[in-house]
Amino acid sequence: MRILLSWLREYIDAPESAAEVAHALTMAGITVESVGEEHGEAVLEMDITANRPDAMNHLGVARELAAVWGRQVRRPLIQMHEDARRAAGRASIEIAAADLCARYVGRVAVEVQVGPSPDWMRRRLELCGVRSINNVADITNYVLLEVGQPTHAFDLDTLEGAKIIVRRAAALSGEPSGAHSGPGERLVTLDGVERALQPDHLVIADGRRPVALAGIMGGAETEISAHTRNVLIESAWFEPASIRRTARHFGMHTEASHRFERGADIEATVWAADRIAALLEQLASATVLGGVIDAYPALRRRQPIALRASAVSRHLGIQIPAAEVERILAALCFAVERGDSDWKVTPPSARLDVEREIDLIEEIARIYGYDRFPPRLPAWAGHSEEAENSGKERRVRDLARAIGYDEAITYAFLSSAEAERFGSWKPVAVRNPLSELHAVMRNSAVPGMLRALEWNLHRGQNDVRLFEVGRLYRPEGKDYAEAPVLALGASGRARPASLNDPGKPYDFSEMKADVAKLLEVFAWGRIYFDHETDTACYHPGRSARAVADGATVARFGEIHPDLAAERKMRQPVFVAEIWLERLYKLPLREPSFRSLPRVPAVDRDFSLLLPEGTAFERIVEAVGPREYLVRLEPLEIFRGEPAPPGKFSILLRAVWQRDDASLTDEQVNGYAREIVDVLRRELGAEQRG
Repeated sequence: MRILLSWLREYIDAPESAAEVAHALTMAGITVESVGEEHGEAVLEMDITANRPDAMNHLGVARELAAVWGRQVRRPLIQMHEDARRAAGRASIEIAAADLCARYVGRVAVEVQVGPSPDWMRRRLELCGVRSINNVADITNYVLLEVGQPTHAFDLDTLEGAKIIVRRAAALSGEPSGAHSGPGERLVTLDGVERALQPDHLVIADGRRPVALAGIMGGAETEISAHTRNVLIESAWFEPASIRRTARHFGMHTEASHRFERGADIEATVWAADRIAALLEQLASATVLGGVIDAYPALRRRQPIALRASAVSRHLGIQIPAAEVERILAALCFAVERGDSDWKVTPPSARLDVEREIDLIEEIARIYGYDRFPPRLPAWAGHSEEAENSGKERRVRDLARAIGYDEAITYAFLSSAEAERFGSWKPVAVRNPLSELHAVMRNSAVPGMLRALEWNLHRGQNDVRLFEVGRLYRPEGKDYAEAPVLALGASGRARPASLNDPGKPYDFSEMKADVAKLLEVFAWGRIYFDHETDTACYHPGRSARAVADGATVARFGEIHPDLAAERKMRQPVFVAEIWLERLYKLPLREPSFRSLPRVPAVDRDFSLLLPEGTAFERIVEAVGPREYLVRLEPLEIFRGEPAPPGKFSILLRAVWQRDDASLTDEQVNGYAREIVDVLRRELGAEQRG
């Protein structure tokens, strides 16, 4: 919001420059983002936090400045001549929803001359970003910027029965006040939009229909016009949560709702109404009827908070004199009652954010000045402990970065549809989701990784490799468990092209190799890969799972073509999900070293016919560990003629090596025959010539 320095100086003696004022306020926690000048006026751009609606006005800022500098605040004098006729005889107010409206104040001004505002008022409003409308509307906006209390002016002659009823919206137009059934009433607000009201919406109504959306915007039928002669001034206090829900429902954000949502000052209602009435008399030649119509069903009083001197010194680290504590709190309008070594402090009605002792200590600290606290490290006699599995997690992260992946952090929420499509178990529902896209906690890391890849690909980053170490959420009775997971995502080139290298695209074999490298961190006994995998999100022919010591620890592959088309990804995309919960139960694989062999290795190639569907892992399993056999690898696979139907041809290479002596041809030939024999016996293999 904007604060004018000249306007501020009407309430406090502040000969200091705009920059000095901005510095003093910022150091006290009332942030000034910038200082500028418009039409010869110094303008402070403020960034007031949501918990400080009391400072969203010129008097509130003046009060803060006065507390910092130890000066006095001058509130505007209210001078008006009240008519002998009573306001209560001309209009009435009824609160039918006391749980949503704690107080509603009205004043009546008659014989009002509606016209343009004086230049000084228009100038101030426009510098603060408010459009001038007419003198009556401008006065309500002026008082809002002055004291922070939202108000509204009704054309009294348009109110049915000269009556105000504060109630929930009724089910059917014309129902009596207090109706709570289904939707039905409608209201055209000042912006010209017709609003369909719901039963939980608080409205200001007359004897026949709604005339304003409480705390948000007035209605078009009762707005001030050039023909208005009699005005009812509204100054009220509405329940913040109610205003917030209604404003969010309609997508409306007004200066009034901005303040009511955060908590207005219930004791400022009468003062603001009087201030408007006095300005109407001065600027609109109005006659103000005597008395205030004050509907205040249940008096609200703030409870005192115990403040201990020992707590002040313990939290702030220094001794602040008792007299200074009392001065600061009194300057901020807190009522202070002193005891032997503590105080009873009653917050003002405008400070709804102050509820506890620590809140009072914060007020003391910011006004005393954070820059006056000597720098000192706190004493600490404790010790730190690493979280369980933190060393293993760090090892996984380091290796993922080392093999070329960048770390990503994605949301821990999914939509219900994503959780059902990708997850392996029923998701954990979020009690208060921000939207349907974040309705449940994630039971799979794949959707988040796909969104991260999609975001990069759609912005021209065609070579991308990402990893994320996060948590999955699994129901466990009435509670839930957090399972650690590692997600990988990659697309583009595994090796870029250069003058002497055509490059290599990232493919399934690259993903498998990366998964294998990451699994090697842990000391499992035996691991193998097979094609048994959930094909809901993976390409059925380019996906696999990793099984370590009999348990599935990873699934990976190219995403399904239908899924790629949905997300408009026009190049192959690969993802992997590694469940670390199972792997964390294993120790880390310790590096081991041995002497390099002194003699060369010997290899033999085998061309075999095998039944269709035989996985390479079955070949490795059938051969098993053998003397001096160091490697068994596939070189070629061929299907079709001359291979008979139901079979395929594979070229295998076996490699043997001794560390201390060369192997003879006779020995190697014997080892080769053993391999062929076991594959013929176990898998039905046939050796080709």
